[in-house]
Amino acid sequence: MFKLTKEQQDRYKIMSYDRCAKYCSQKHDKTSIIISIVTYEGDLKNQIKITSENNVKDILYLKFCDENIEDNPNDCMQQYQADEVADFVNKWYGKVDTIIVHCEGGISRSAGVCAAIMRVKEGSDTHIFRSSSKSPNITCYLRTLKAFHYDI
Repeated sequence: MFKLTKEQQDRYKIMSYDRCAKYCSQKHDKTSIIISIVTYEGDLKNQIKITSENNVKDILYLKFCDENIEDNPNDCMQQYQADEVADFVNKWYGKVDTIIVHCEGGISRSAGVCAAIMRVKEGSDTHIFRSSSKSPNITCYLRTLKAFHYDI
């Protein structure tokens, strides 16, 4: 694996729910899409929204717990959700400046999904796995890679 340039790294943002809600309430010149991962149905579409000022072009809303398949196969990310991520990213890749992935804390689920996207689209995920502030959910990572038909 090679190291990504700062420009490549800046195309991707991993955020907590609160940070993403704040991002959506502000004006941005750069375009973005958001993959919004929540635990509870009531959190969906609450504060993570497209406005005329935030330059967010589209949002994919997903609901699943921060579980790995061996811990709880029914509550973790399902393969159909990873397939939705791949379809969403493929639809927008190259058309927006930034891909934002958020979950409640911005540590595990979002890091797993974003690492997989970066590995497929940029060729490297090492800076996420080496980050002391991230702990990528491996089920999210592997299922997202599979959705992109990426051979490990």
